[in-house]
Amino acid sequence: MNLQTKYFFSITVLVLVFILFMTQTENGLFFKPTQVSVEKSEPNYQINQLINPTQNLNKSDYPTVFCLIKTHPNNIKSNKTLNAFRVWGHKCDNYRFVTLLPKHLKPKDESETVEVFENFYMIQPKGLVKESHGNLTLKLYYSMMYVYQKLPSYDWYYIVDDDAYVNVANLKEFLKDKSSNESITYGYNFKVIVKGGYHSGGPGYVLSNAAFTTINKAMVEKVANCPNTGTDDVDINACVRKYNGKLGKSADQNGRERFLVLSLMGHFLGHYPDWLRSYAENPLKKGFDCCADSIIAVHYMSPRDVFRLDLAIEIHKNVLKLYDKFQMLQKPVTFKNIIKNYILLEDIEYDRNKYKELINE
Repeated sequence: MNLQTKYFFSITVLVLVFILFMTQTENGLFFKPTQVSVEKSEPNYQINQLINPTQNLNKSDYPTVFCLIKTHPNNIKSNKTLNAFRVWGHKCDNYRFVTLLPKHLKPKDESETVEVFENFYMIQPKGLVKESHGNLTLKLYYSMMYVYQKLPSYDWYYIVDDDAYVNVANLKEFLKDKSSNESITYGYNFKVIVKGGYHSGGPGYVLSNAAFTTINKAMVEKVANCPNTGTDDVDINACVRKYNGKLGKSADQNGRERFLVLSLMGHFLGHYPDWLRSYAENPLKKGFDCCADSIIAVHYMSPRDVFRLDLAIEIHKNVLKLYDKFQMLQKPVTFKNIIKNYILLEDIEYDRNKYKELINE
């Protein structure tokens, strides 16, 4: 390669990197995007009828998934909610963020559930005037009833925190051979508190259409038909069990978790708190055995963590596709390579060599 060719190649690479950087900047993954200004007097802004955002992965051989994502005004203000939407939330077949609306979107009448749009769709459930852990159950109950009445026909309903990373494609693949007509739930399994077990709310849990319909019918009749201790994951799961809904198993064939109750590195390094050892249904593992190759959700993830993990998984998938195309290796996606990519991306961001310390061949 002569000097002129090398120079042209270098310039081409720099241009491509610059385009990628500008694209990510505009998408708001690393920088605060411009907020949409909204007039309070806009008559069509507050919405209380059926809305159908762009559908994703709507293939006939995959089930449909509605995502009900818990957030709050501080996360909306900091764009943490927006980042969750842009990385994975928009991949759900439909979704709503559940929150006390920011001040500039506040409805005049808070006695009914209100739905608005600003960058993404949000629900403020009836009666919610303050965000607190004590009212999380009712926040979810009234949001669920609203969705049940407006959008009742999805196969599965996924309830999750906005500080989680979710791989919607893996969730759909996991649910593909499961019947949504059976009253059942899936998530990270706890064996305490609720008779029959419950799931951690952080990485989320998915309810079949049958389970979602059953408990919502009961709540529409009388909200008190479902328990209200203020702890939403306990109460929603307890209500499903009350009406004979089953607790499904989500670990893979090797006992590795698909839903991670702690951060990705917390599971990988085995930094488990004592309470989790007594709560968890399955034995706690660390290292490459901690987590399934087909990870569905991970809790306690910052916006950067969320983007980094999504990129780590997609890099791995794309590399394997290229190998399959040219060398027919047919290698599967593995957690080992996902975590390697994840740590290497962090090293690139922070200019350090954590990868060498944590990964042993």
